[in-house]
Amino acid sequence: MELNKIKHADCLEYLKSLPSDFVDLVVTDPPYNVSQKSDIKCGNFNVTKNFGDWDYGFDPIPVLQELKRVVKPTGQIYVFCATRQIPIYMQFFEDNCYFRNLLVWNKTNPAPRISKTNFLFANEYLLYAINEKCKMTEVTFNFSKQNEMHNIFITSALQGKERLKDKNRKALHPTQKPLAILKKLIEVSSNEGDVVLDPFMGVGSTAVACKELGRNFLGCELDERYVKLANIRLIQD
Repeated sequence: MELNKIKHADCLEYLKSLPSDFVDLVVTDPPYNVSQKSDIKCGNFNVTKNFGDWDYGFDPIPVLQELKRVVKPTGQIYVFCATRQIPIYMQFFEDNCYFRNLLVWNKTNPAPRISKTNFLFANEYLLYAINEKCKMTEVTFNFSKQNEMHNIFITSALQGKERLKDKNRKALHPTQKPLAILKKLIEVSSNEGDVVLDPFMGVGSTAVACKELGRNFLGCELDERYVKLANIRLIQD
């Protein structure tokens, strides 16, 4: 198994190629199924809600089943998800794993509510589980200070230097996640030299975080453009 390489592949096909009980930690950001085919128009504003074909009709259960197989019994899993997906992931983790917590990413600069008919969507969520019920003394969990271990991450949505943009200053990937959050999860739930898996690599943020922290990574991405961008980031990092 070749470590520290992002493969251009479908996530399920890739996961099925991995050996069982091999991975120490999963940190991943699957599709949210929130895209809309039509743009939202409000006055002179035109808001694009279509992230791409990959964000339609995603079924997380087959992926979760494969993740359970490839992760070590005491390995841990963090999954970003949309609000409406929380019950799906939580039920799977309750039935098949050891559900531990619901984490919240609170964005200090959420997208404005143009229509002003609802609250702003300032939160995204992560579900956290251990692959099998076990004693916590058997699990890698690098607890730091009490005030650093809250289940809420407060950061801005990526708009600055970390956000990858094209020549027109448009985001290259619509759902890029902050390195600060990824690095915190990896630092807490793995040790140097451990294997961290992300089967939805996007532009490679999980891989970059692993490289900076001395962890090995495995992962794949379906969109070849994103694979190329991720590899560029890894070389430049």
